Amino acid sequence: MNPKKTIKIVASIGMCLFLLVGATGCSAFRGHRQTLNIICDQEDAILIVNGQRHSSPAQVRVKRNRDVALQCHKEGYVPYQRTIGHHFNATGALDAVGTLFFLFPCIGLFTPGAWSLDETNVGINLYRK
Repeated sequence: MNPKKTIKIVASIGMCLFLLVGATGCSAFRGHRQTLNIICDQEDAILIVNGQRHSSPAQVRVKRNRDVALQCHKEGYVPYQRTIGHHFNATGALDAVGTLFFLFPCIGLFTPGAWSLDETNVGINLYRK
């Protein structure tokens, strides 16, 4: 085989691979976890995030494409329970639009980076029974 032809083939394959990676959805490169900041107004309250115990204030890294279950309780106070949802974010929307022009941004739509938590800063007020 001709060396010039071999170089052209290798360069073409390399360029295709470069474009494939470069056209992949931006969501694929975002972190899979997001930081949730939680503070409770009562000292020594027990804070439970997705079944794991924490002390307040807490910074908890949670999956950005899953709902987060919050519980906070302390003796003599009404227990607090809440779920924080998640939504399709702007990066995911850009990947969806990019899919109209290139096929590969759709890869980002299937990753957690296309989602964000509905809320990242939570203040909890416990009330006496």
